[in-house]
Amino acid sequence: MLQNSFDSRPAKVIRRYEAQGEALGPVRSLLLASRELYWSRHILWHLFVRDFVAGFRQKLLGYLWIVLVPLLGIASFVFMQLTGILNPGDTAFPYPIYVFVGTTIWGVFVNALMVVANGLISNSDLVMRTNIPKIGLAITGLASLFYNLLVNLFVLALLMAVFGRMPSAWALLYPLAVLPIIMLGVGIGLMLSVIGAVARDVTGMFSTLINLVMYVTPVVYTADFQNLTLQRIVRWNPLTYLVDTPRSLFVLGTVPDAWGYVFSTVFSILVLWLGVHAFYLIKDKVAERL
Repeated sequence: MLQNSFDSRPAKVIRRYEAQGEALGPVRSLLLASRELYWSRHILWHLFVRDFVAGFRQKLLGYLWIVLVPLLGIASFVFMQLTGILNPGDTAFPYPIYVFVGTTIWGVFVNALMVVANGLISNSDLVMRTNIPKIGLAITGLASLFYNLLVNLFVLALLMAVFGRMPSAWALLYPLAVLPIIMLGVGIGLMLSVIGAVARDVTGMFSTLINLVMYVTPVVYTADFQNLTLQRIVRWNPLTYLVDTPRSLFVLGTVPDAWGYVFSTVFSILVLWLGVHAFYLIKDKVAERL
């Protein structure tokens, strides 16, 4: 009697493989972002030079346009203040200087937010075809932001000379005082950069919301209101201190509310940390949606 040959076969072993990514905590997200930005620093610099030159090469006034834009931006507010349409309150120094510094700081915040939020979409070809770290492509536009800030400082110096004002001795700390509002914009922008790549309308809706927030931030007026409810809203707005403190520090050498600025700075750091962590949690889905 022959033995069935199938009886001698070993039982089949079924192996199941599951993808298990390493848990990425908030601290590790910051460390990973630091390493990737350091590795890609040379590429990011070349991208900045390319975008900067391309942005101004075809403009009629060329690089002079950077100087004219901030002056044209405050013209409407100065006109409304001179005609009595706008009552900004007691600014303690000439209103054109007040509104110029306020709109400059606000513009730095909005530009940081929007540049980072649209960074992956504007560099979608590099995201798809290269191994450049995505966080580097998201923030590559920030270099021009810092350059524009330096140009605005030059224009501010000219404006103060026209009105016979001298910067305070604390004006050297102005770039550091502006840094928290830049961190806040970058943190929000990083979250929007990955969310906006999946849902394109989110960035546009948030941009509209930010424009509304400007009206409860003392950018073109002071924070003194007779309406207690509106005054309370402005006082609880962290952007109030992130705009007003650098402005007062540069011109008057004073800090209107030190604790408000400290708490707003801590809030900005937390938002930046959350933005970096959220970016690394969602970034792998970006290439599928671009």
